[in-house]
Amino acid sequence: MATSREFHRFVDLLTASVPSLVAEVTERAHGHLQGASLAPAAADDRQHAMIVLQATRPGARGLAAAFSAALRQQLRDELARLPGDEGRDAPVTGPSTDSLTLVDDQQIEEDIEVARVIQVVDTAAEGDLRELRSLCATLRGAPAASPELHPMRPEVCARALARALQQQEWPRESRLLALRVVGKCLADRLAALYREQLRELRRWGVQPVPYRLQITPEVQSRRPGDDAAMQRLARRVGVGADGAAAQLIPKLLTQVADQAGLDSSLRALLARLAAPAIRSAGAEAGVLSSFEHPVWRLVDRFAAVASVQSGSSVASARLAARLEPVVARLEQSAGASLASFEQALADVEDLASDWADVQLSDAGVSSQSEHVEAGGSLPTDWGGAGSLPTVPMALNPTHAAEQHTQWWNGLREGQLLRIFLHARWSTMRVTGCTRTHVLIGSRDGRRLHSLSRKALLQLREQGLATTIESPLPVRQAVDTLTLDLEAPD
Repeated sequence: MATSREFHRFVDLLTASVPSLVAEVTERAHGHLQGASLAPAAADDRQHAMIVLQATRPGARGLAAAFSAALRQQLRDELARLPGDEGRDAPVTGPSTDSLTLVDDQQIEEDIEVARVIQVVDTAAEGDLRELRSLCATLRGAPAASPELHPMRPEVCARALARALQQQEWPRESRLLALRVVGKCLADRLAALYREQLRELRRWGVQPVPYRLQITPEVQSRRPGDDAAMQRLARRVGVGADGAAAQLIPKLLTQVADQAGLDSSLRALLARLAAPAIRSAGAEAGVLSSFEHPVWRLVDRFAAVASVQSGSSVASARLAARLEPVVARLEQSAGASLASFEQALADVEDLASDWADVQLSDAGVSSQSEHVEAGGSLPTDWGGAGSLPTVPMALNPTHAAEQHTQWWNGLREGQLLRIFLHARWSTMRVTGCTRTHVLIGSRDGRRLHSLSRKALLQLREQGLATTIESPLPVRQAVDTLTLDLEAPD
């Protein structure tokens, strides 16, 4: 992708606009704070407001200088990163607790405030931003428009503000108040700035690239693996029911292991489930007719827990040693009944929770029940025409709270999360779940984060965390084997 001379000219224009942008934003924030009615505020809130008021006064160097430097650095980082790098898949390795980052509730509150700034700008300047991306695609020689082509997009500016505030030795509540007040002024000014940038590029004669609909593989709608898919696969094997089970079950287990990228120790353990599964198919109907049969629910759970250890032979061996007794009990069960597979599934569930507890303990994190403090940590809304623009957390109806709780209870290892964390959107894999925490890792295995239940549900309630639907391992294996059988010789 070759950038044009005009793009470098545009970058110079962006860089030159930083000092005036920051000066105007901080002056607007100062004027708003001066006009706010502080009398009804609690003493602590007045103290936080005075800190931000002093830092934003004309001529003050602290916040303005830090914000200017942070925004220039963010621009340099964006220009050094090739568009699309963030979303590109990398080889998956096993995340280590050595790379574990503990994300506390304070960080989540800052991320929520940053997200609000981005949302306000996106809403106010949606049309202008869409055209700017298209013009930047032309300047950068890209075949299609995408958000990351614009180096000074809203999330870059909001991230720079958060970085600048983190450098200030202020109480956390003061930083949150500044994020809210300065962020609101930043959002207002950015909407006008994007109109100015658009007019300038039009004046240069830059033409937009045509828009193309692009859907990333992980968010495409997938055909659900209904029970008929497995039944059709069993019929295609072309032998009787017992023979189909003997041929198909080992192939499915091998395919699941290949998809999950299991190491040899876990792959061998999964293969040992074939014998009890074949015995169960001979004794009871349903193994080759329903994905909900306990045999396949156990295989799905086994693959999910094991897949997050792929790439680390030591972790795989440790996990295999814990799972071995579960498999051995199934092998020793004479009939391999439904009850025995249900018990094995329950054992794997308990083991998965214990495994995540061990990971947290190794990292020095307590997984005891949370104690939610009464009241919020954000400054209060003082009311009145001159009040600060506080945006209290939405009060969710009971049914909505129940839905969020159900979502939490449904989190499992191997699932993909789309989450706004550390002031940026990322796709992460769930690597462990306990009663009070969830472990999530980057797909390249380089970063591992621990979030409390409270923190993740806060993000969920604000629309900043969601799961990406994908087929369960056995269903995906059935689809793959079906395609292999249907492929021409």
